[in-house]
Amino acid sequence: MVKKSPARKGATLPRPSIAPAERERLDRDLYRKLTLVRMFDEKVAVLHRQNKVIGGVYSGIGQEAIVVGATQPLTQGDVIFPLHRDMGIFLMRGIDPAILMAQILGRATGLSGGRDSFLHTGEPKLGVFGATSMLGATLPVATGCAMAFKTRGEKRVAIALFGEGSTSRGDFHEALNFAGIHQLPVVYICENNQLAFSTPTRLQMPVETVAERADAYGIHRSRTHGNDLNRVIDEVEKAVERARNGEGATLIECVTYRIRGHSEHDPAKYRSEDDVVEWASRDPLELWELYLEKRGYKLDQMREEIRTEIAAEIERAVEFAESSPFPEPSAARTAVFYGPYEQGTGDILDPDYGATPGPDGTVPHGPFIEVHEEGVAGRAAVEGDWRAVAEPFEEQEVTYLEAIRQTLIYEMERDGRVFCLGEDIGTMGGAFGVTKGLIEQFGEERVIDTPISESLIVGGAVGAAIVGMRPVAEMQFADFITCGFDQLANSAATMCYRHGGKVGVPMVVRCPSGARIRGGLFHSQNVENFFLTVPGVKIVAPATAEDASGLLRAAIHDPNPVIFLEYKYLYRRVKAKLRRVADPVPIGIGAFRRLGADLSLVTYGPTVHLCLDAAVQLEQAGIQAEVLDLRTVKPLDMESILHTVRKTHRLLIVHEDRTFCGLGAEISARISEQCFDWLDAPVRRVCTADTHYAYAPVLEDSILPSVESIVAAAKEVVGY
Repeated sequence: MVKKSPARKGATLPRPSIAPAERERLDRDLYRKLTLVRMFDEKVAVLHRQNKVIGGVYSGIGQEAIVVGATQPLTQGDVIFPLHRDMGIFLMRGIDPAILMAQILGRATGLSGGRDSFLHTGEPKLGVFGATSMLGATLPVATGCAMAFKTRGEKRVAIALFGEGSTSRGDFHEALNFAGIHQLPVVYICENNQLAFSTPTRLQMPVETVAERADAYGIHRSRTHGNDLNRVIDEVEKAVERARNGEGATLIECVTYRIRGHSEHDPAKYRSEDDVVEWASRDPLELWELYLEKRGYKLDQMREEIRTEIAAEIERAVEFAESSPFPEPSAARTAVFYGPYEQGTGDILDPDYGATPGPDGTVPHGPFIEVHEEGVAGRAAVEGDWRAVAEPFEEQEVTYLEAIRQTLIYEMERDGRVFCLGEDIGTMGGAFGVTKGLIEQFGEERVIDTPISESLIVGGAVGAAIVGMRPVAEMQFADFITCGFDQLANSAATMCYRHGGKVGVPMVVRCPSGARIRGGLFHSQNVENFFLTVPGVKIVAPATAEDASGLLRAAIHDPNPVIFLEYKYLYRRVKAKLRRVADPVPIGIGAFRRLGADLSLVTYGPTVHLCLDAAVQLEQAGIQAEVLDLRTVKPLDMESILHTVRKTHRLLIVHEDRTFCGLGAEISARISEQCFDWLDAPVRRVCTADTHYAYAPVLEDSILPSVESIVAAAKEVVGY
């Protein structure tokens, strides 16, 4: 038997006292909204039974009061994150029913142009952002939006809706904890329909209510009858008002019930008949009609007028959707990245940054060489110049680490949107000192020490980014990104695609990466392989201090999520002379570090230096090796790779990530597919062994690439 609602069955009267004519207008409007949500939902269910809906349908029938009540106090500029049952949120925020219906039917005219169902899309310009199927994952993102609002001093509010099942996830606790610490303007609304698919509340949590969980995080809480629209509006209005006034977050538990199954194809035999009958008697529309009757309105006439009007509106929506075309197949490959250069490199929209587009609108790039006097190739050139450092700083020698630190300071000084968040980055200055001194210069609101909450760190960065900030999130060690993997792979990476290319996620995740510091299993990993198959994420891997600065500048102003791999082994070993910061380096363009005609060494990150040392030894053996530093792992500069292979006819790929399914495997496959006839020898790889990163020096050294192993493999390739 389900727990009884804390409220009586009858509808309550709203608090404010307003003129009768205005009251009638408002009451009628709310009735229309409830009816629209119900009838639209019912129509979608009918279309599903007719096999016209692509994918599943998750009915929100019986929960309309929460949908209408959650949106009623919102104003332009507020943002809301619906649950998968909250189709009505789209309608309440002003999305045309015809466009929503087209989205549900997978048509080109829908919100995402057929790239995803209504469950995961939204309309950014109306402040609606879709959820992922990892329920509860929007809570850190909404929290990040609220963090941005507070940082900018805006009286805007974020609302996240979720089911009681989501409160078992770490994202729920990480989000509420952070919101409580910082008194953020966010409202968390739990639609407690008492079943997480088939699992009852008693098997989900040991506490009596969801609301009481707010106490642990120092935020406001309330619990109300989720089927009584007046009660829901009352609680949401109070929570939104507190948020706008700087009084912090609120957790609202709306007790309701799921009248239908988990989805339209679920018979829901796990429920008791008594529960269904009892909660059906608390139907939100019937409760509102009871309220209207007590107000003395002509209910029958009002009902007939509203239902007739809405029925016609829905039929027009269905007609529009069914007459709309399905998307062209090519659309599946677009909107992966945000911006005019989404298919290639140079995705930077900021007018102060970027390469000059060519006549066709793309940024030209390729194997152009600039050779320094010492014989090592410099950065790859592009047509058009990146903006140089304008300030008259004297050139000074800095380490790889200091180049990153100075670049963060430089970008934060000239762009108020840029801020940092992560564990121990404030007073301590980060585990490695990269952010040392930043909190003294920029304050706690732009250098945010977070709890040990990687999912919150990444998800919060996503939220801040989609409302206009440019967060730089730090993983204390790259290995810890696994704790934030969901937010990066499923929230950040998919955001642009599922919203039809309408929103970017300009965020950077700094990941201190790599081995050779004797860190063992959990402090030595190279994590790029985790994300190589995730569309929508870029990965850069600077090997030099110049590129550590230049790529970080480009990453900060790229409108897409960028994983910035910075190598702990290089922090204090690699140096360069900079005028405070380097020129921005285009993402997706490699650099030839050394020219040669006999063999191509393609590499990135710390193994660039091993390859350069190996090239010196190979030269003594009469072998001229060309060294291409990819600099960007994704998108891959395949043009430069093809150029060097066409030139030398022999390829050796070197990287510190593991061998199996590493980037070298992808490059090798592409070479086999695209230029097999150019090869005079099989492609070889020198990578880390397919094992864990060992702790004892003798063990770690035995599994990693070395100058000796590179030289030996190179000689075999040349001698083939």
